[in-house]
Amino acid sequence: MTSGTVSLFSLLCLLLPSLAQEQVQFNQVLNLNGDMDLNSFVFPDRSKIETFSQSQQQLIVNQQTPAVPANQVTGSTGQPFVALMQQSMSVNTNGATDLVGGQIELIMDQQMLQQNAVNPDNTYVGQLSPDRQSWMIIEPMRSVNITDTTVRIQKMNSIDGEYIALGRQTVETNNVLVPFKDQSVVIQGTGLQENEFVDGLRVSTRATQPMSFTVDVKDGVEQGMLTQLQGQQPINDFRYTVTSNLAGVQPDLSRMAAVMQIPLNVQRVQQMMQAQGAQSGQIQIGVAQRAVLGNPGGATGQLQAIGQTAPQRRARDQYRRMLLERQVAPATGQITGQTAGQTTGQTTDQTQNGGTPTSNNPVATELLLEPTFTPIQANAVFDPNNMRVAIPVTQIDGEFILTMSMGGAAAPPEQQAQGEQQPAASNGTTPAEAGEVPEAAASSAPEAPKAAERRQEAESQKGYVALSVDEINRMAETQKWGGMPPVTRMMEEYAKDMGVTLQSI
Repeated sequence: MTSGTVSLFSLLCLLLPSLAQEQVQFNQVLNLNGDMDLNSFVFPDRSKIETFSQSQQQLIVNQQTPAVPANQVTGSTGQPFVALMQQSMSVNTNGATDLVGGQIELIMDQQMLQQNAVNPDNTYVGQLSPDRQSWMIIEPMRSVNITDTTVRIQKMNSIDGEYIALGRQTVETNNVLVPFKDQSVVIQGTGLQENEFVDGLRVSTRATQPMSFTVDVKDGVEQGMLTQLQGQQPINDFRYTVTSNLAGVQPDLSRMAAVMQIPLNVQRVQQMMQAQGAQSGQIQIGVAQRAVLGNPGGATGQLQAIGQTAPQRRARDQYRRMLLERQVAPATGQITGQTAGQTTGQTTDQTQNGGTPTSNNPVATELLLEPTFTPIQANAVFDPNNMRVAIPVTQIDGEFILTMSMGGAAAPPEQQAQGEQQPAASNGTTPAEAGEVPEAAASSAPEAPKAAERRQEAESQKGYVALSVDEINRMAETQKWGGMPPVTRMMEEYAKDMGVTLQSI
């Protein structure tokens, strides 16, 4: 082989990767081959889509105005998030769900990185959520190349959707975990923000006004706090205590929506099941809350959102004095004005003179909570990837615990109250003892197949997630191995089955 032939062969080897990439335009119909050869498309802004495909498909890509602002983010902690692209990328196929190794590579605007002071290590690809309300960040599918300022979402079987490059303006890189008690989380009042704490508790918050909150863990759950749980028992022996600057007593200051994502210790649940002798069946996992009592002391101080002045409201003691004056005033309804003047002026005078005010009490340093935990009646979802139970709440202030029961969730408090009010027969016996057949007993007769299916579907009540004992055992084993397959054990068991030792392999 001559030197010229060698040089030509080397040149072809260098050109093969570039020849595999096809330079294409936006809004152009592209063909995905179905013979498991790499499809690689480079667009005018240098963004790229690569994938293998098990069948022939078609693809079209466009640029468009982002569907939602960049600060509406789920799946990653910390804030704020900013867009690193002027336009988002919209990808559509003809229903391709059998792709292999699909990835979308987006170019980060270097100027936008510098202007927003974003560390390239804090860049992500956001995928528009199915309800088109937020950008989803899937951290295990993320890859960053600082050299060519690109960020990728990869390992995809389907690429349909809308995508955008996002940057997080934090000093920390990767996951940002908040410590309990000592650090306050600041909610900007715009966008959707998620904050994760050191044990995996994650709070997703959307508020209309700036606010802040802290989370602490309190030791012990007293039996007197559990009277409303209707057969549920706490999983852990501690409570999450959430305290915001609004203190839960002035909810009209900030309209919020929040989702509490509470980590589930499946090994502890497994131990509780074993202690009860449970070998099969289902358990119900729920979330209970001790909410804040509705402004029991007439407090109005320090209830403003961050950066706003406190609303001026009449204190409770002033209101009571005026009611008393109306009762003792003459029939003409006149009020002397002396007492009213004193009540309106006492607080101001005493405060200015250094005295103890009798009204406009500041928020207490510790929230006054309801005496018992109450199950949260909302749609609960179990996140098997992160071992968390997620449930929406209207107010984050208060205390939260995870609960469980064997064989199905208990009836909600209002349903049980109705059951307790079942009238007895005139001779002091229950209707069943008197020979009457209660409706519940009549309905428990042999059911038709459809009725049995409906009952089975209703077993998981609102506010609870149903998990089988087998599922708990499998998750507990997976958790022991760090959420990964037990590779070394599998090797050892396989070697034993083959009649060899690992040293000989």
